[in-house]
Amino acid sequence: MIIPTFSPFSSSEVEELPHALLASQVTEKKLKNGLTVLVKEVYPASVVCISVWTGIGSVYENDHICGISHFIEHMLFKGTETRPVGKIAQEIHSLGGYINGFTSYACTCYWIVLPSRYFSTATDIMADALIHPLFNPEEIKKEREVIIEEIKMYQDRPESFCFERLMGLAYKNHRARRPITGYEEVVAKLSTRELIEFYRNYYVPDNMAIVVVGDVKIKRALKVMEESFGFMESGENTKDLSPDEPPQDGARSAQYRGDIGTSYFYTGFHVGGITSPDMCACDLLASILGEGRSSRLHQGLREKKALVTSIDASILALKDTGLFIIEAVMNEKNIEDSRIEVGKEILRIQADGVLPHELKKAKNMVESSYIFSQETVEGLCRKLGYYEMIGDFTLVDQYVRGLYAVTEEEVKAAARKYLVEQNRSEVVYLPGG
Repeated sequence: MIIPTFSPFSSSEVEELPHALLASQVTEKKLKNGLTVLVKEVYPASVVCISVWTGIGSVYENDHICGISHFIEHMLFKGTETRPVGKIAQEIHSLGGYINGFTSYACTCYWIVLPSRYFSTATDIMADALIHPLFNPEEIKKEREVIIEEIKMYQDRPESFCFERLMGLAYKNHRARRPITGYEEVVAKLSTRELIEFYRNYYVPDNMAIVVVGDVKIKRALKVMEESFGFMESGENTKDLSPDEPPQDGARSAQYRGDIGTSYFYTGFHVGGITSPDMCACDLLASILGEGRSSRLHQGLREKKALVTSIDASILALKDTGLFIIEAVMNEKNIEDSRIEVGKEILRIQADGVLPHELKKAKNMVESSYIFSQETVEGLCRKLGYYEMIGDFTLVDQYVRGLYAVTEEEVKAAARKYLVEQNRSEVVYLPGG
């Protein structure tokens, strides 16, 4: 799977894309208080998605409050002065819609999808939830228990267990080393005062954006947003930035045993952040190596040698850092042979490069993913909001243009630069213990 990233190539350097660009026909406006609003009219059906984005996530939390962004996400649907606990979701459901939220490393998002005739009502509900949360101590206590159970649940999932430990192994300084949910011992101690203070510091117009996509006229959407969110008070947006990660100077490895039925192998290599000039080449390299049944690793390790049950490659790309991840599931007896075969495939690309048809296929797969993301109003909202949080929603189209500009030699150079032994971290999770 390729995780969307940005490359600074101009449109003149590549062929024209054979479809409408995602960021085209988006109206952008800043409200008087500094809040950014993006509106895109699309009419696949009479539905609309309203998403509110805040540029705060786990990488902006110091170690003493790690997990607080995720905790606040849980609390913002837990009642306001005019809507008791449960009423927010109940009202949206009664209108035929659904409401949810998520927290990531760098941002937090809340979204509603519902029939467009209820757009104004839904916006009012969303504004009330985000601007007037109660932070009731009893609800905080209940939600703390829910979050701690969520943290424990992730530890019971082998994939989450391996991913979190790979991040903790690969990163020593950068806050990406910690899970987004935080640690149980930290979440257990977060106070009501800390939650409210963090909320007031970062849920301010200059640190937020609203994205509206669907069956709604631009003029009406902007008017409703001004009425619902325009009175939010401005505030300072000074983030606690993560420390930089120094270059890795040697291979790292860790092995665990647990109550699982098969073995898991995760390996990661540091790459640049989203704005790195190598990122598009790294994305395509990940696709060629491990995306889909025709990828090199799947064909070599699963189809030909039957060493693994599954194997994939992807990139986790943050604004200032990234990790090229290969993950596989296999029988314990095949761990060493699988490690050797993965290494051989990497060496082949470093020595011989990739074939023209492989690069073309990888670009086609990325383009297909890009097109499919436009099939729903929710998908459009997520793409536009994600890139707006990075810095500019138009970067979503520059990313695709950048991918089309990548050459075979650039993919080979990326493999030589990043997929090297001193830059590798490995986690193995085995049955038993």
